[in-house]
Amino acid sequence: MKLKRIRLEHFKRFSEPWEVTDLTEGLNLFVAPNESGKSTVAEAIRAAFFERHKSGTVTWLRPWSDPSATPTVAIDFDIAGKPASLTKAFLGKKRCHLTIEGRVLDGLAAEDHLSGLLGFTYAGKGASTPEHMGIPGLLWIKQGTSHEIAKPVEFASDHLRNALGDALGELAASRGDKIIRQVEAERNELFTPSAGSWRGPYQEALKRRATLEETLSTLEKDIQAYQGGVDRLARMRAEHDQEQAERPWLALQAQLEQAQARLSQAQGLAEKKAAQEAVLVQATAQVTALRGQLQAMERDEHALDMRKANLIAAEESQRQADVTLQAWQPRQLAASQAHMRAREMLETARHVAARQAQEKAVSDLQARVGTLESSYSQAQALQEQLTQLQAQAQALVIDQDTLDQLRDHAEGLRNAKARLEAISTTLEFELEAHATVRVGQRDLAGATRLALEARTDIDIDGVGRITVVPGGDDLEELIAARDRERDALTVLLQHLGVASSAAAEERARLSLQRATEAKAAAAVLAAHAPHGLASLATELATQTAQLAEARALLETLPARQAEQATVTLDHAESEVAGAQRALEDATTGLNEARMAMSHANAQAATAADELAAVQATLSDPHRTASKAQASHALTDALAHQVTAQQRVSEFSHQLETVNLPLLEQDLERLGRSVTQAIAAHTQRGTEITRLEAELEAKGALGLEEAAAETSQGLEQERRRCSELERRALALDHLLTRLVAKRSELARSLRAPLQKHLNRYLQILFPGANIDVGDDLSPGGLTRLGAHGAETGVFADLSVGAREQVGVIARLAYADLLQEAGKPTLLILDDALVHTDEHRLGDMKRVLYDAATRHQILIFSCHGDAWRDLGVAPRPLC
Repeated sequence: MKLKRIRLEHFKRFSEPWEVTDLTEGLNLFVAPNESGKSTVAEAIRAAFFERHKSGTVTWLRPWSDPSATPTVAIDFDIAGKPASLTKAFLGKKRCHLTIEGRVLDGLAAEDHLSGLLGFTYAGKGASTPEHMGIPGLLWIKQGTSHEIAKPVEFASDHLRNALGDALGELAASRGDKIIRQVEAERNELFTPSAGSWRGPYQEALKRRATLEETLSTLEKDIQAYQGGVDRLARMRAEHDQEQAERPWLALQAQLEQAQARLSQAQGLAEKKAAQEAVLVQATAQVTALRGQLQAMERDEHALDMRKANLIAAEESQRQADVTLQAWQPRQLAASQAHMRAREMLETARHVAARQAQEKAVSDLQARVGTLESSYSQAQALQEQLTQLQAQAQALVIDQDTLDQLRDHAEGLRNAKARLEAISTTLEFELEAHATVRVGQRDLAGATRLALEARTDIDIDGVGRITVVPGGDDLEELIAARDRERDALTVLLQHLGVASSAAAEERARLSLQRATEAKAAAAVLAAHAPHGLASLATELATQTAQLAEARALLETLPARQAEQATVTLDHAESEVAGAQRALEDATTGLNEARMAMSHANAQAATAADELAAVQATLSDPHRTASKAQASHALTDALAHQVTAQQRVSEFSHQLETVNLPLLEQDLERLGRSVTQAIAAHTQRGTEITRLEAELEAKGALGLEEAAAETSQGLEQERRRCSELERRALALDHLLTRLVAKRSELARSLRAPLQKHLNRYLQILFPGANIDVGDDLSPGGLTRLGAHGAETGVFADLSVGAREQVGVIARLAYADLLQEAGKPTLLILDDALVHTDEHRLGDMKRVLYDAATRHQILIFSCHGDAWRDLGVAPRPLC
């Protein structure tokens, strides 16, 4: 498909008629600034084909200044080598007129004919969207969408399949795919390959089988339990009947009564012994009390002498404490006075030390300010030097690309001259002194060697004229190449403002030298001002202010006196510490002496009181009678104690022959035995009754019949599971084989598209390879990187790489469609805007090659970038 003419009228920004004619069959480049109408022209082409002429929703096609206008697009084109013409008007006087292959179609018939011919559909309602645009939507790249390929391919997939023949159609939308989907669906009804688990009918059959197995196991356990219960019931009935006849608990009851009688007799002896033990305890307590009373009276008599001695000792302690107190009082006073003098000396030393420290701080700050002033002065000079070096380096700098071009042209000129000289006609003259020879406009003399590039006349005085015509097929081409290199070199030298390439090299060297010197100056500046000149100035101002404050503070401190020069702070602090310790020791000694004096006074008073109390007790007139009475009572109590002790011994001897705890244990043991024998007999009877009822209930359930039925159902489910498992595995195997075959067929059908893609790809990425998916969209891209082959999916590429691959993919689709005899047209509206200069050069080679087979319309606002495309740009106005 080749466009010949485009005419717009009342269409968006083209309120006046606009027309472009004589579009070439290959590349057509439209260059204009932004907002000039490039995208409007591309949109007009899309509207002419994609939008229904009767649509009322395309109001944006009208010019803003004329809301009642009728947007009109007229396009003349060739399709399959035959001329066609399309005129479509929207909104106002709606019409659609198509002339093609000698036929005239109007309205919907014209639109439907075009959609079938070009491979797209119309929206059922409203404006057309990308999913309706089919093959043209894939090949006509809208502004900002060149890096998107998956969706346009998806929207064009049906049309591509229809256009590319039956084989591709059968691959993706035929009975073969239907069979694969059917096999996969039936397999998925029984098996989930991603999770490796069974599902659907097979999973339900497995559940039923597991349920029946569990039910059968339970029934078998119940049958075993029933049979065991019958045997147990027979044993329990025999044991119960035997016990009922023998009644073993009656013999145990007789033994219990005999043990009770023996225990009662033994407990009578124990009670008598306990009564005598109580009498013995009372007698012993009376003896102890009377002895204590007599011993207390004897202690009172001995206590009188002891109290007198205690009083004498307390009075001696009181005298010694008073002597000690009198000795500590003057010592403490002297230590307090010495401590006060030491503190005064310390205060003086602190004043002296503070002034010395402040004087040192002032001195340090003066040195610091001096250093900073020197650094700041040097940094200012270095900053000026750095600025000059940077300015010189910037003024002398030559862009590396320009320098490389200059070197390339200089080298090319040298090579061209050398090659030209090698094939030029060379004349060597060795003339006599009197000979006159003129070559062209030049007079020769002596020995000379000339290389002639063009027709040249040689005039020899007295001989005549010789015309030399240089030969060689490549001479003119080499001369043209030399001139091109020389002209290009001259343009670059004039642009740089230098006389020669050597001067440019020297300028580049000087620029690099100035940059190096600037870097060195910056390093020295950083040594003087690590954080910058402003930071150094701030630090200088801060240190200067701190110096002024330190001097002001020094003025407020008292001046040092001559006698204070010998006083040091360490000595004063040592003296204060020593005086403090001496004062603390003296104070402690004085306090301890005072406490000792107080304690001695209290002990003397206590001793006097105790002596007076003992003397009062011994002088009581009833004391002698009380002592005699207590002595007689003690004699009687001792006699009662001996008698009670003898009776307790007699009862103890009798109880030794009788083991009372053992008799009590016998009574307990026999009583429990009687109770347990009766309870066991009763419990066995109850258990027999319960077991009889339970067995009767289980017998009525028909456990064996139920187990037989369950076993039969289980066998059926096992057969069902086996059948479903074989079916699932067979379907999975069949699906694997079908998919493998389909993939093999898909690879063979994708081969033509792969071929076209790789042809363009080798221009853009030499040695690279790109996969094509079943949906015919680009997949993984493999290319050589810094570390060998690298593979990545299309979506992971950069925006620039994606738009480059997106463009070459569309060119490959166009080649494939052309081979299938289908119409092609490519439109690039501001595509490749994210492509760097190097890649853009490769893409121009790609587009130039593709233009030999397809018509390509390129709309761009970057005219300079497309200057070397090989076609003249078309303006829009």
